[in-house]
Amino acid sequence: MARAGATAVNTALGCLDEAELIDLTRALIRIPSVVRPGEAAATEAAVARHVEAWLTKQGFDLDVQEVAPGRPNVVAWLGEKGSGRSLLLEGHTDVVTEGNPAEWTHPPFGADLVDGRIYGRGAADMKSGLAAAMVAATAIKRSGATLNGRLVVGALVDEEGDMIGAKHLCTTAIGRELDAAIICEPEQNELCLEQRGVVWARVAIRGRMAHGAMPEAGVNPITALGALLQELPALERRLRKLCRKSPHLRPPTVTPTIARSPVQGVEQSNVIPSSARALLDVRLTPGPDEAAVAREIDTACRLAMARCPGTAIEWEPVNGFRLATRVERSEPLVRAMVAGVRQATGRRAVFGGVPGSTDGTILRMQLGIPIVTCGPGHRLIPHQADEYVEVAALVDAAKIYVASALNFLE
Repeated sequence: MARAGATAVNTALGCLDEAELIDLTRALIRIPSVVRPGEAAATEAAVARHVEAWLTKQGFDLDVQEVAPGRPNVVAWLGEKGSGRSLLLEGHTDVVTEGNPAEWTHPPFGADLVDGRIYGRGAADMKSGLAAAMVAATAIKRSGATLNGRLVVGALVDEEGDMIGAKHLCTTAIGRELDAAIICEPEQNELCLEQRGVVWARVAIRGRMAHGAMPEAGVNPITALGALLQELPALERRLRKLCRKSPHLRPPTVTPTIARSPVQGVEQSNVIPSSARALLDVRLTPGPDEAAVAREIDTACRLAMARCPGTAIEWEPVNGFRLATRVERSEPLVRAMVAGVRQATGRRAVFGGVPGSTDGTILRMQLGIPIVTCGPGHRLIPHQADEYVEVAALVDAAKIYVASALNFLE
């Protein structure tokens, strides 16, 4: 069934402390967790300790998993799976750089509460979603509801990077027992059943050094780089033919984000370099598999080489393939959340799509479980100055998690 008993849901919603939720969200924002390579202390460790202490105080069983030095996942749970289901409420503890603090109206890590909004780096992406998951699980625990299975809260590292936290969770016993996951990313509390995939194609181009006054003596890799860039619109068109159209997602895109030559050595105006490199940000909608996407990128590289004899162009996927994901509305988790939105807010569920890639991509690809992305915050506000989350949306998200979890684990 998709709907838990009204008494259980209402009792748990009555145990949800809105002031506690606001305070926790602000406390998490105030702890900087920008990962800065080369700075040993600039990791998620401090915010993970706060999450651990808070959940321990609420009486949860939990495990702290050191994924990398100073970078721990915190995984807490309520109940045992037994013959029932296991549901994950997932958030990440890292945030992107605050950039120039002078560009902010409110301090990046001040967590100012002004006119119903909480401001700060990570306010939307995604310390609010993580706090909502923690408080929702706590409300269920305080209500004394009987779960037919296990509710898991995961505070994972490195979503903004290589997603090593999600990858590690998939290797653990509690991860392998998961049946579904709610990804608490900022999606305006819409039920996002699709998300775009991403392939970061790192391209290496080899030529032959020569004097700039005698280009015939060398092979210019920059010319081949230009040829490759000219092939990208055709690559994008071919990928769009392979991918399914979605009412909620932009079509596939191919965007060059890095171009460099020479790769090594000193830049000199009279030297044709021996190498160049580029990075292509390839975004996908559901449809093709890894092999099909790779073939199209191979074709673009081959056509560019044909236009520039003597060059060699190779590419590799940085951090592998994160293919687009899709779940059907008939999935038990989706039905549980549709009912949960109505129970929690009195409104009908709105469906949407995730424009980027989340930890849910890893869970879907490695574990094969259904995922729904749903969380507080406008989807366009992450990574901007004066990032914020609306308190009303924050409270609604926590309520949706309470009702949806009880429906799924009823």
